[in-house]
Amino acid sequence: MLERLPSSFVKHIELWLSAAGLGIIFGVGYASGPSGPAFWRLIAVIAVGIGVVHGFIFWAVRRQRQVRRQSIREIQQMLSDVLKNKLAAISMYLPEEENQEMVKQELDGIRTSIEDIAGEVENLSEESIEGWKEHYSGAVERTTNL
Repeated sequence: MLERLPSSFVKHIELWLSAAGLGIIFGVGYASGPSGPAFWRLIAVIAVGIGVVHGFIFWAVRRQRQVRRQSIREIQQMLSDVLKNKLAAISMYLPEEENQEMVKQELDGIRTSIEDIAGEVENLSEESIEGWKEHYSGAVERTTNL
């Protein structure tokens, strides 16, 4: 659902919801027209209701972020394990040529590439995924529209 909303709104959703809540509190209070203690009682009841709704929304957003972070950690562990296993397999099956210097250079190149990939996996986060999406979104759209 949040994917359909503008990113500027989603990034500052707490502020927007708070402003909307205040607007509702005072709008309903003034529209109902009571004055004195009845006005403030109505304002208080509406504020408590909106506070409960805000609390639930903020809990849901925080919970979603926690689940996302946990998923990213699990993905990191899985990818790290897969990369280490693949590196071990590559090292084990690398052909023994007469030119050991060439084999060593190839193995060093493979290890460097895998270490670079492992570094990316270790630094995987929600922010890095968003950065990747922003950086490559144009290329992805161009290739999917072919």
